[in-house]
Amino acid sequence: MKHRFTHPFFRFQKRLATACLLAVGLWMIPLSAAFAQETCLLIPLSLEERVQTSEAVVEGKVISQRSFWDDKHENIYTAHQVEVYKVFKGTPSGSQVEIITEGGRVDMDLHVYSATLQLKIQQQGVFFLQKSKTKNARYAVVGSMQGFIKYDLGQGTARDPFQKYASIPLEVYGSLTRLSGAAMRTVKANPELAEALAPKKAPTNQRRLIPLITGFSPLSLRAGTGDVLTITGTNFGTTRGSGYVEFRDADDGGTSFIKPLDTDYVSWSDNEIKVKVPSQAIDGGTAGTGTFRVVNSDPNTATSAAPLSIIYAVSNVEYEDKARNIVSQSFQPRLISQNGLGGYTFRFGASFESNTPALHAFKRAMNEWSCKTFINWVTASNSPIATTADDDVNAVRFASSGDLPANVLGRTISRYRGCIQGTVVNFWVDEIDMEFAQRSDWQYGPNVATNTQYDFQSVVVHELGHGHQLSHLILPRAVMHYAVSRGQSSRTLNPENDIAGGNYVMALSATAPPCNVAKMVPKPANACAIPVEQLKLTGEFSNNQVILKWTTETETGLTEFAVERSEDGITYTQIGTVPASGNSTSPRSYQFIDPNPFPALTYYRLRLIRTNGTLEYSEVVQVTGPSFVRQLAPNPGGRKTFLYFNTTEADNVKLTIYDLTGRIFGVVSVNVVPQSNRYELTLPLAGQGLYLIMWQSKRESGTIRYVKIDKQD
Repeated sequence: MKHRFTHPFFRFQKRLATACLLAVGLWMIPLSAAFAQETCLLIPLSLEERVQTSEAVVEGKVISQRSFWDDKHENIYTAHQVEVYKVFKGTPSGSQVEIITEGGRVDMDLHVYSATLQLKIQQQGVFFLQKSKTKNARYAVVGSMQGFIKYDLGQGTARDPFQKYASIPLEVYGSLTRLSGAAMRTVKANPELAEALAPKKAPTNQRRLIPLITGFSPLSLRAGTGDVLTITGTNFGTTRGSGYVEFRDADDGGTSFIKPLDTDYVSWSDNEIKVKVPSQAIDGGTAGTGTFRVVNSDPNTATSAAPLSIIYAVSNVEYEDKARNIVSQSFQPRLISQNGLGGYTFRFGASFESNTPALHAFKRAMNEWSCKTFINWVTASNSPIATTADDDVNAVRFASSGDLPANVLGRTISRYRGCIQGTVVNFWVDEIDMEFAQRSDWQYGPNVATNTQYDFQSVVVHELGHGHQLSHLILPRAVMHYAVSRGQSSRTLNPENDIAGGNYVMALSATAPPCNVAKMVPKPANACAIPVEQLKLTGEFSNNQVILKWTTETETGLTEFAVERSEDGITYTQIGTVPASGNSTSPRSYQFIDPNPFPALTYYRLRLIRTNGTLEYSEVVQVTGPSFVRQLAPNPGGRKTFLYFNTTEADNVKLTIYDLTGRIFGVVSVNVVPQSNRYELTLPLAGQGLYLIMWQSKRESGTIRYVKIDKQD
């Protein structure tokens, strides 16, 4: 059972929080501008391919949208009603079509998919449509983000992730008509576009104010942290009016501009503007390094003479609640202790875990972050997952056929949750899922990628950066740079940008949000990394001593195992060492005897000592002694706690929860495995107080007294 905090009448939108990974397509149509690198880790999908793949190609405007859970309550989708103006291919029925996109928000739950189109009301442009797999829906877009050519009515231009079209009639209409082989059909007039394309009338007897930027400070800032840019100059306007500031968009390398939210403006006068640097813009996007612009109400534009440098960008979510008088503004989500152990546990699909090079690449990428910012990420072995869903499981898998949009290499699904206490709005990262395509051109490492391969570890370390709540940069030396290409290796974090940004998020997450959400506990520096090679550690209590055994599948530069012991699972002490083989491509087995284990429960782990000096730790094994007691801990606690249980065989334990009046609050079922283990539980409790929890296995039963101290459910 999961916490649910709901409140009606609000709008919640989130920028693209993670990288977009698309497979190669030929760029076959000559266009007015070209990109030097793949945008947002996308590889271009040609206009010809999009037209050929589409069932229908239409020009339209989003007039309404609604988000909903699927039938299994696993994923959120958004249905958009689009008013159709023109048809270039196909025969859509009526003057409106419904388009389904993955992701969206329902109450305080928000799912954000990378490499996936996110539309907003009033946006218009050209949609490339195909049949949707969603029940009772007609259309989805082709090629994810590349399935929509968005119009900029203010400029009378259009763009997709790779291309800006200076003339909608010539470059958009002309190309689509030629490629579809059919005449363009008008369904309904598009007055907004007609006005945007009409010749502009020259002003008569009107003094036009030309703005000028004379300076700005500071020269370097962070996006999404609340940092304020001060712009000085003339003719900005005594009030903002319809004026605005525009920053280069880091999501496409600065080719386009983004506008801050209205609430990001601190002050506006004729000669000075103060504005927060956004990572959540009005129409999506993140402020990136480069020149910026001021547009006054006339409107006239001024461009800065020097570039603004963005050091790092922190992901934000946008929130508005008219019922609570909360205007649209951005918030920084926190990282939490989702697994009850201080952070997040990643579990793998069977085909991913059996692909040893891919598994090792993922763990190397994870350790790169864990040992630089001490983010608390761990992995679980031999616990395969089959799908990605809102289920408290952070899944990493190779996607099955048809699970990913056309030509997508991989994506991350960020699942957020929030709550409101009074007027204080808080959000946190509740779950992270990752999906990758199964391809033959991955380079998993440790060798570097060739110019015909994609470097898997580089992609993963970038994606994990988004899971760390960092957004894109325009900075080629940084992992969070917006683009990557074949043959490129970007496996090492940049201290001034990637690591500094990660440290900012970790500091933010040190203060837990309200609503009884546990804050993240950073990894200790001496236990930051997990072993890359598979290592299975077991322990057995016998004759007042513990026998530890483990096996390595392979060894690379491994010289020694340091055996560490703990009574509480937090503070460890070294109790011995075992020499390793050094380098081996075949399995090796080892053993260590602890003659003085603790009488109740002892935790053991191995510190792997390598020639390159990296810190790696095995997963922890728990061994019970004769004084072990089956219990719930922490107790007193909240709804989330742990069951400590030992058994000699696999079993199913049922826990029935009562209050002191005998009223039943629910039943929790736990599958237990041999030996002693700790199992995370979410108990169906109500308010504070004492509860009686009766447990029943095949052969035994008992009662545990449990005190709930948290106020919120």
